[in-house]
Amino acid sequence: MNLKKHQVPTTDQSKVQVRVKQFFIIDFKALEEQWLQLEKSSKTSFFLSWKWIGSWLKIIGDDQKTYVVKAQKNSVIVGLGIFVEQNIVRHKCITSKQWYLHRTGIETKDQIWIENNGFLMSESSKDETHNAMWNYLLEYKNNIDEFIIYVAKKSLFTNAVINNKKYDVINELFEFGYKIPLDALSSLKDYLSQISKNTRQQFNRSIKHLAKQGDIEFTVIEKTENQLEALNNTQHWHIKKWRNTSTPSGFENNEFCQFHHQLLQSSHPTASTLMATLTLNEQLIGCIYCLSNERNVYFYLSCLKPFADNKIKLGMIMHILMVEWLISNNKRYGEYDFMVGDARYKSSLSAVKDEYLKFTLQRKAIKFKIENTLKKMYKTLIK
Repeated sequence: MNLKKHQVPTTDQSKVQVRVKQFFIIDFKALEEQWLQLEKSSKTSFFLSWKWIGSWLKIIGDDQKTYVVKAQKNSVIVGLGIFVEQNIVRHKCITSKQWYLHRTGIETKDQIWIENNGFLMSESSKDETHNAMWNYLLEYKNNIDEFIIYVAKKSLFTNAVINNKKYDVINELFEFGYKIPLDALSSLKDYLSQISKNTRQQFNRSIKHLAKQGDIEFTVIEKTENQLEALNNTQHWHIKKWRNTSTPSGFENNEFCQFHHQLLQSSHPTASTLMATLTLNEQLIGCIYCLSNERNVYFYLSCLKPFADNKIKLGMIMHILMVEWLISNNKRYGEYDFMVGDARYKSSLSAVKDEYLKFTLQRKAIKFKIENTLKKMYKTLIK
């Protein structure tokens, strides 16, 4: 018998108390109220807003074994997180019971791609809550082999104090993400002066070549019905671009489409979606899809018409025009985030970057030790 499962955690109300409960879709409304209330005292990204989390829960429903982790201090909720359980077999011989934070572990369901992942926590007791939640999980849910958090900022566990010595924290899949701070910019000219001469020339040349073909109009769309129309009219370019690659377009994935249809139509006090379109002679040639929460705007995806003229860089044009629009609305927006990915265009448009990775809190076991040793040997051999 595992006695730890039957121990009763401390009930000192001045300390953070943690509980885990299985979630069913019938509990949706109650969790929504708790989540939205906690958001008021949290400083978080779009991906931990109820607009994203609630849309995700509606799509997975009761198809997955889902658990809510709740932290309270002085009877007030200060932390929330949602895990999905999977039992997997790797390499045909290594079994693992996994808990994924705000993901399912199923590729088709996770193609929506959450970033800035972590617990939703009150700013007033963030470090204390983070430590309490993880130490509780590792102590009282020690039948779980691997807790997986992806995609998360590298700083997520910087201040964490993990007392449990039966788990290792494994960091992998390091990536950069780029962003443009907007508060110090008063015009497009200010922004262009910050990027390289080569990038400025590419932008000016692209605009010039495109303008030779007719009238250009850039429009930002904030109404849901118009956003859905823009996405429906441009997604075929996204599908064609990514077809027959290792990462096909999400628009060919029914669960991806259902999620975004739900996301676009859901309401939220602070989180919203933005889309921008570009037309040439009143014909649609491009769309960028962004997510927004508080004063941050996250570039999510683009659907761009291919041009034979390689001097026309449609993506660059749309991003820079989007930056101009955001600067003109700088009381509403303070940052344009390109999200994870070390693509050249991102680094050319901004020098400000964050580090992201995949965290796995893995139970110390012989099978995993052997697996990790073999992984290291393989990496050494292929260098």
